[in-house]
Amino acid sequence: MKKIVVLIAFVLCSINSTIAQEWLTSYTLAKKLALVKNKMMLVIWEDAANYSYPLLVDTKEGSQIVVELFESDKIKQLVWEYFVPVIINESNYDKLYHGGVKNRRVSYIERFNDDKLKVMDPNGNILNLSERDDFSMTNMSLLIQKYALDTSFLSNEMKQYFEHKNYASAFRLANKYLDFAMYAEDFVKEELIALSDLYMDEATDLLKLSDIEHKEALHQKQELLKIEGFLIIGKFKKARRFLKKHETESIDDLNQSLFSFLNYVTFRGLDDMDQAIKWRDSLSQSDLNKVELLLKK
Repeated sequence: MKKIVVLIAFVLCSINSTIAQEWLTSYTLAKKLALVKNKMMLVIWEDAANYSYPLLVDTKEGSQIVVELFESDKIKQLVWEYFVPVIINESNYDKLYHGGVKNRRVSYIERFNDDKLKVMDPNGNILNLSERDDFSMTNMSLLIQKYALDTSFLSNEMKQYFEHKNYASAFRLANKYLDFAMYAEDFVKEELIALSDLYMDEATDLLKLSDIEHKEALHQKQELLKIEGFLIIGKFKKARRFLKKHETESIDDLNQSLFSFLNYVTFRGLDDMDQAIKWRDSLSQSDLNKVELLLKK
């Protein structure tokens, strides 16, 4: 799979002068459209959209200009090219908040509540959680470069979750987001892993309510996969600390290969080949290929 990166020449004058399409006002329609187009949504609350929203845009000369988000037809065209833009009616707040947001961590709820532009996946989960400065002006060029992701890699799992939200679909999407993060550019890996964690936490809650067998083994696998997230962003010491919480004898047979993989990558990342070699024989060729991708500098 080729690297997921958006390389853009941010030249406003190059955009066609056709009539700009307005932002959607149906959140439901926007999610469906984002799913079909394999794009992220660009979202803002209705009240914030009623006021001036200045943006910075980089020019081909290397300078920056200030433009209005909702007044510039060229910006509207640019937004539609890379996202599915939608203005959320304030009347939807309670439904969205009580539909899952209220159970998220405080930083997520604050981001959900603020008036800044939010990048959401087709299921309505926020990606750009790192942008928290309420007083800085959004740089649209950087926002596109970082978050205008082609989500076709996630399309099957995203569609399954969208149509049938249950333990299996939430878990598979969480796992797929980890793979997605592995191939993504470094500057967006952590936020993609945060999305994976969000779906994995949801899978944990759904697992408790399901009648699926081997619940303990499945819950253990979810905990181990979160450790893989640390490895994707090069936090080998943190991965080792979390792996120490799991005694080898306590690992379910269903998770032995994953546990071996995590230990091998961790010790390789820590340049401890004496320990790493103890886990190598348990790895498949597919695992070894993945190891090289994770350790690629």
